[in-house]
Amino acid sequence: MDIFRHSRYSSNVATAPLVGMIIALAAAVIPMGEKVAGWVICGFFAACIARLIFNRPGARLPSLPLKLLLFAGSVGGVAFNYGSAVGIEPGFSILVALVGLKLIEANGPRDFHVLGLLAFFLALCDLFFSQDLLRWLYVAIIVLLVLATLVRFHRGTSPGSYSRSTWLAMRLLLQALPIAVLLFLFFPRVYGGFRFQFSQSLMNIGGMSDRLSPGSMSSIALNSDVVFRADFPDGNIPPMSSMYWRGGVLWRGDELTWVLGPFFSRTEYQPAPMSGPKIRQRISLQPHGGRWLFALDRPMEMHGASYLPGGVLQSKRAILSRYRYEVTSLPEDRQTKLPSDQMRAALDLPAHLSPRVKALVASWKAESKNPAKIVEAALRYFRHERFTYTLQPGSYSDANALDEFLFERRQGFCEHYAAAFATLMRVAGVPSRVVIGYHAGEYNSLGKYVIVRQSDAHAWCEVWLQNVGWQRIDPTDVIAPDRISSNLESYLESHTSQSDATSGERSLAATGWREIQHDLQLAWDSLNYQWDLHILNFDEDAQMNFLMLLGLGSVSWASILIWVLIATALFVGGLSFFLRRSRSTVDKVGRGYAGFCHALARAGLPREPWEGAQHFAARAAAHFPEQAELIGRISQLYIELRYGRGEASAAHFLTAVRQLPRFSVKSGT
Repeated sequence: MDIFRHSRYSSNVATAPLVGMIIALAAAVIPMGEKVAGWVICGFFAACIARLIFNRPGARLPSLPLKLLLFAGSVGGVAFNYGSAVGIEPGFSILVALVGLKLIEANGPRDFHVLGLLAFFLALCDLFFSQDLLRWLYVAIIVLLVLATLVRFHRGTSPGSYSRSTWLAMRLLLQALPIAVLLFLFFPRVYGGFRFQFSQSLMNIGGMSDRLSPGSMSSIALNSDVVFRADFPDGNIPPMSSMYWRGGVLWRGDELTWVLGPFFSRTEYQPAPMSGPKIRQRISLQPHGGRWLFALDRPMEMHGASYLPGGVLQSKRAILSRYRYEVTSLPEDRQTKLPSDQMRAALDLPAHLSPRVKALVASWKAESKNPAKIVEAALRYFRHERFTYTLQPGSYSDANALDEFLFERRQGFCEHYAAAFATLMRVAGVPSRVVIGYHAGEYNSLGKYVIVRQSDAHAWCEVWLQNVGWQRIDPTDVIAPDRISSNLESYLESHTSQSDATSGERSLAATGWREIQHDLQLAWDSLNYQWDLHILNFDEDAQMNFLMLLGLGSVSWASILIWVLIATALFVGGLSFFLRRSRSTVDKVGRGYAGFCHALARAGLPREPWEGAQHFAARAAAHFPEQAELIGRISQLYIELRYGRGEASAAHFLTAVRQLPRFSVKSGT
């Protein structure tokens, strides 16, 4: 038995609006490709193709047993694929599968409306995974397509209905836009801005870690994902070489591997006194699943964050959605007393040190016992012994990693140099620690902010000098000073251009195109950042500042809501009056022509249902020759008003209709 041919119903949905709805649903499902099982996506598109096949003349929709079988198979397959039917990824997989099944069985206006609602919901779900401006524009196009398809469904198959349906959908959205803006600005915000996120499990978490080991930084050096953007409200922008974005401090080291270290007593800890010009930053941090907060050296205490020993900020909860905060930094550390537990941690030596490492440090101490001189000797060693800065240093053995790095291969990335230098300082009796975070970034001159990417991840060292305090020492500055004066991307591009200097005009043309492309990317990033700053970040604080700007800061929310409702009602009423007024002329023309046809019908000449205005006018003029000129003028004006560009006058048409004499049946015979 053919299970497709023995269904009770054939399709009652026109093909044109069905195709539009399928395109809208497919566009809403595509962004979920990484969050939904691959076979579910394939099954959904197979359902789209099958529904178009079922819409052919004579075809039948699938039977109830087949639909139940497909439903059970989809849910069971998802549960088997994920090990459970509960969760974000299984839930979305089941949703997409059910939308495909609903598409197969859709037959009639109610089902078509349900498909439209599902398309709206899927488009909304797309925003849970990304909310940049491009995704919002993409969702807006889907909403417009769904609305135009619904209008097309109800308008029937009249010629040119696609363009008219799209135009009508755009008008509907534009009419609703003022109400949306009004509610956006004045509806009370309970918590947060206009952002929403599903789950940490759906985020591409990577980058900063609480463990530094060979390869941990270089592994993300080519990752161009944005970590945060920072602008400077006071215009006090430090040079790129001084932009050290502090994220975490590692106290416990074992040669080239460093971790966070011990828990320090809060009773002895006091925030370090700092001085220098204040640098205020507003930072928009991307979700990363951890509690890291970043700020320029050295951040002051911040409301809503913990200030930890080592001068780092930490959020009180995991960063699971985009987080915007403001922090002030002071560049100069004036801490002259180090708590005893921090001093012990900063001098803790690795369990095993080779004789060569001890001999190297002993040679520095033989020159001078002064800690500052020992630091200079260590930097001089890195400068003169042909160390190289590379993204591909290769792997180092765990047992003799420090020896292999210092005396044999001498190749590494920032984490190798920071970890090795901090270890050498401890061997020399100089307290040290490793700081991890980001360095520099890319300055966007259009938006006047800095873009910090994963590729800007960096590690450096700090040493404690008596009566001076913690001092930043970055060995990378000795090995590759060009890297510290710019971001990693610019550093790599400069070295690539030097190696390709002999490629001639072709290389110059390619470089010019890359610069144009880069400028366009920065322009788009600036636009996207403004969207994030002023729209997505419009939280309760921003709303209160906006109300205070309007002089409504002391007005109660109840009064504001009442005025919002009044304004909405006035706008809707005014819009309705305007639309009725704009259609009144067309309605008068229609009623006038209906009266014209009714007068001819009473005289024995009714208009046939299939008969057009021009054909009916010719027949009426032949039937009533004494009024042929007036009948022709009335019909011509009606055709121009109804189907033309609207150049004819409605008043002239109505005057002509009123001039029509009272026909009698005999006058036409």
